[in-house]
Amino acid sequence: MGSDETALAEELAKKFKDAAVIAACEQCGCCTSACPLTGKDDFNIRRLIRHVQLDLVDEMADSPFPWFCTTCGRCEEACPHSVEILTGIRILRQLSPPERVPEDAPCTLACPAKIDVPGYLRLIAQGKIDEAYALILEKVPFPGVLGRVCTHPCEDACRRVDVNMPIAICALKRYAADNESGSWREALRMKDDTGHKVAIIGAGPAGLTAAFYLRIKGHQVTIFESRAEPGGMMRFGIPSYRLPQAVLDKEINQVLELGIELKTGQKLGKDFDLDQLKSQGYEAMFLAVGAQLSRKIELEGANLEDVLWGLDFLSGVREGKEVSVKDGVLVVGGGNVAIDVALTALRLGAKGVTVACLETWEEMPANQWEIEQAIDEGVKLMPSWGPSRILETDGKVLGMELVRCTSVFDNEGNFSPTFDDSTRETVEVEQVILAIGQTTDLVFVDPKGSLKLEQSLIVVDQDTQETGMPGVFAGGDVTKPPGTIIDAIAAGRRAASSIDKFLGGDGNIEETLWQRPAPEAYTGKRDKGFADLARVEIPKMPASETHQGFAEVELGLDAEQATTEAKRCLQCDLELIIGRTSALGD
Repeated sequence: MGSDETALAEELAKKFKDAAVIAACEQCGCCTSACPLTGKDDFNIRRLIRHVQLDLVDEMADSPFPWFCTTCGRCEEACPHSVEILTGIRILRQLSPPERVPEDAPCTLACPAKIDVPGYLRLIAQGKIDEAYALILEKVPFPGVLGRVCTHPCEDACRRVDVNMPIAICALKRYAADNESGSWREALRMKDDTGHKVAIIGAGPAGLTAAFYLRIKGHQVTIFESRAEPGGMMRFGIPSYRLPQAVLDKEINQVLELGIELKTGQKLGKDFDLDQLKSQGYEAMFLAVGAQLSRKIELEGANLEDVLWGLDFLSGVREGKEVSVKDGVLVVGGGNVAIDVALTALRLGAKGVTVACLETWEEMPANQWEIEQAIDEGVKLMPSWGPSRILETDGKVLGMELVRCTSVFDNEGNFSPTFDDSTRETVEVEQVILAIGQTTDLVFVDPKGSLKLEQSLIVVDQDTQETGMPGVFAGGDVTKPPGTIIDAIAAGRRAASSIDKFLGGDGNIEETLWQRPAPEAYTGKRDKGFADLARVEIPKMPASETHQGFAEVELGLDAEQATTEAKRCLQCDLELIIGRTSALGD
């Protein structure tokens, strides 16, 4: 440690030790009783203060506890002597060694696209909707889509969950997207044309994202899409009661309006190949064909007329095809597709829908909120059951025989289900829909070529999305097991950066669509009752009305609800600034 740093540390320690607010603490324990973190990972706010009083500042500063605190303020409200506990916490943070200091706010770190979550929440709290939307758009071209269907890992990481409930980050993203005016276009600065041509194969979230940022960098971008419309699984795999077509169309059009050419009805391996694209002058290609095929298994009775496959079923409905359902439907599968299939079947007129899956309740891969919605709408769930055979007579489905699943994964966590053959159950239904996974159509891959496959996925460098074929990149569900839209968007961003570098650019795809003013003074002072602010309940259509059509179930926040919810944010990014700044104002 240099002399200046040593002097600063000594000065901070002296200020802390001599601070009257710390000396006033009588170790009554009121703060500990009020703190929501007491006992978690051995955290105790009273003990932390006691260490300071005993001149053990360095020891406490070099512990995880100062940064473990959420600075919610509940301790200060409970203190009968008005000890400024949060001030003490922040001084300890300033004394912490660099390795103890978080890199960023937990929500931002958890987001695959690294959206500035605290930043846009703060703007919403200030009523600056256009600015909030622009800030989100800097990292993702689909705020409205993500605001409805994102799995929001940011909320899982939100420190507010340690106080009471996480911020409704996803719903607030939707609020910004639904109420923005389009003013972000004024701030968009398209780079001059580079003359380089890029082919994007697949108009799903990964492909459209890569196209968006590459076009802004000045490259000529053409998207080749096998279906009649762009969107990939966003359009054909997610029911409109979760993601209305108008929302998707708006944001896809925002991407294409930048001057991106879209060619539909063009399937790689059938209508063109990679060599043809190279001969047409495309210097780089991004394979983002997704996983839009239903994974199929050998099962007795699976070839019957009333046995359907999950993604085929959902795609048919989204395409407007005549899809009929029977009164009794059994869906096999425990993921989001299976739940979407079940709820879609109800909306198409099924009178009773059952979902059977190998996983236990806790293991089901479907989002918890989707499972809860299914239960609310009357879907019967049968966890820990696997398909044995489909029962039929004269080609008509009578039901399915299920066998008890005793475990889904082996000791190494690999998918390896085991069954108790002595425990079986028959479910009487007239229709079975198998939604047991997704797979990719890799007909375009030459087994002897430089595009390598592993477990039916294209092998890439996960940091750059580069394949083994020079100039060819790949990302999204074609390179890793089917994931989430935000994961695909993140892959599209990485690919755009890598392709720009490959074409001679700097690889910097960061955008500034909102000019950030100088940061306002942030003291971290919490208003009385801040810690107890409850999460706003997201308005929904009554469960009794959801089966009447495909209208969106979640209705979104109004201005008052959004502002109130955004103000619950702990401002972890600003707390980081305080923690990295000299307490003396240097």
